[in-house]
Amino acid sequence: MTEPENRVARERDLYLHVLRILDATDPSGPMRDVLTTLVELTRAERAYLELYGDVTARERRWSLSHGCSTSEEEQIRAVTSRGIVAAAIASGETLHTPFALLDSRFSTARSVKEQRIEAVLCVPLSGSSPGVLYLEGQRGAGPFLAEDIQLAETVARYIATAVQRAGSGNWRDAEDPTRPFREKLRLEGIAGRSQALARVFEKVALAAPLSVTVLITGASGTGKTQLAQAIHDNSKRRGGPFVEINCAAIPEGLIESELFGALPGAFPGARRTVGKVEAAEGGTLFLDEIAEIPLAAQGKLLQLLQSKQYYALASPRLAKANVRVIAATNADLEQLVAERRFREDLFYRLNVFTLRMPSLSERREDVGSLVDQLLERLSEEHELPVLRASPGFHAACEAADWPGNVRQLRHRLEAALIRACAEGATYLEPHHLEDGPREQQESAMSFHEATRLFQKDLLRRELVTAGGNMSEVARRLDLTRAHVYNLTKAFRLTRK
Repeated sequence: MTEPENRVARERDLYLHVLRILDATDPSGPMRDVLTTLVELTRAERAYLELYGDVTARERRWSLSHGCSTSEEEQIRAVTSRGIVAAAIASGETLHTPFALLDSRFSTARSVKEQRIEAVLCVPLSGSSPGVLYLEGQRGAGPFLAEDIQLAETVARYIATAVQRAGSGNWRDAEDPTRPFREKLRLEGIAGRSQALARVFEKVALAAPLSVTVLITGASGTGKTQLAQAIHDNSKRRGGPFVEINCAAIPEGLIESELFGALPGAFPGARRTVGKVEAAEGGTLFLDEIAEIPLAAQGKLLQLLQSKQYYALASPRLAKANVRVIAATNADLEQLVAERRFREDLFYRLNVFTLRMPSLSERREDVGSLVDQLLERLSEEHELPVLRASPGFHAACEAADWPGNVRQLRHRLEAALIRACAEGATYLEPHHLEDGPREQQESAMSFHEATRLFQKDLLRRELVTAGGNMSEVARRLDLTRAHVYNLTKAFRLTRK
C-alpha cells in the first residue's frame, strides 16, 4: 500500500472511530482510538483532550491523552491553562505555533522550557461544554501541515457535537453499572460493562465472602470457569489453590479416583494417587459439567458436601476435607432429577446459591471489550505482536452471532490474529475473521463511503434531536440552512 493509500485508509478509520463515539455510553474507548489515529496521521508526538464545565474557573471535567505519562499530562495542563484555552474558546480560532519556545503565548510556561517543546496545535471545542484538543509535534519535525491542521479541526468539531449530545460532558462518570463492583472486587478476568454482567457481579459480591456451595449455570462457553475463579479470588480462600475438574472429560470408571484419590490395591496396577479434593485443600474445588458425573460417584460427592469427609479408593479411613465446592453446568439439573439421571438430594446440596452467566446475545454491548481483552491475552500466549482491532473488525464482531459465546469468539480471534500476523498487517480487519481468500472476503468501505456514512448518521441524529427544525440543525452543525436542506435531500432523510 502506497503512502497516500495508507493515509486514506487511516482517515477512514478515524471517521469510523468518531462515528462510534456517538453511540457509546462511555466513549473513552473510541475516543482513545481517535487520539491514537490522529497522532499517527499528523505525525504528532502526543495528543491531549480536555473538557471544561466552566473554562473561566478552570473546572476540568474530563480529560484523555495519548502518548503522555501522568507528569506529561500535568505539563500540558500547565501550558494550556495560561489563558490560552480561554482565549481559543472565546475566539473560536485554532492556535498553532511552529516553535513554542519562541511564542510569547507559550514560552513563559516552565514545562515548555524544560521539555523544549516545538510545534503546538491547540484546537478549541465550542458548545455548552467547551474544551481543547492539544497536539504536540515531534522534535525537529517542524510545524504541522495545513492538511493536518484541517483534519484536527474537523475532528474537534465532531467531538464537540458528541459532547453536546452527551449532555453533561462528564463522561468519566458515565453510567457503568459494573464499576462499583470492579472498585471493590478482583474481576480482571471478566470483561464488559453491561447491566446483565453487573447483576452477576452483585451476586458474586454476596457469595464470595461466604463458605456456601455455589452452582453456576449458563450456556456453554459463557465464561463459567472465569466466574468461579472470580468467586475464589474474592473469598477468604484466595490464598489457597483453585483446582478445576471437568467431569465430562473423565471416563466413568476413573471419576472416583480422580476426585478422591486411591491407594495401592484399589484396582490392578493402582498406585498412591492424590485426588482433586486433597489437592484443593484450603482452597476451592471447581466441578465443571457437574451434570455428567456418574450416579455411582454422586453419592460420594453428596457425602463430601454434607460431612466434609470422604474415602479414598481402597482406604478404610475417612479423610477430612477443608474445601469449598463450586459447581457449573449448562444442563437443566431439575429436568435431570425428574428423569432420575441426577440425585435430588445432591441437587439441593449444590443449589444453595445459584449464579447464571448470561450468553453473549444477552450482553452484546460487551463484545467490544471482550475483543480487546482477548486479543491482548492471545498475543501474550502465542508471543505475537499486539495488534489493535480496526473499527470495521469491531463492527463485524459486534454484528455477528456467537452461539458458542466467549469460547467461540476466542477461537475466531485466535485464528484472525494468526492470519493478520502472517500477512504482516498493522490492524485486524474484517477479512481476517474469514478463512477464504482476501480478494473474496474484503468488504471494507472506502474513505468517501465512511465519510458519507458519518455525515448521514450525524444529520439524522440532529434532525431527530431538533424535531425536524432545519434552522436549529444548521446552527448546531455550523452549516447554512440551504446546505442542510441539500444534504437532507441527498441522503433521502425526512424531517419527521
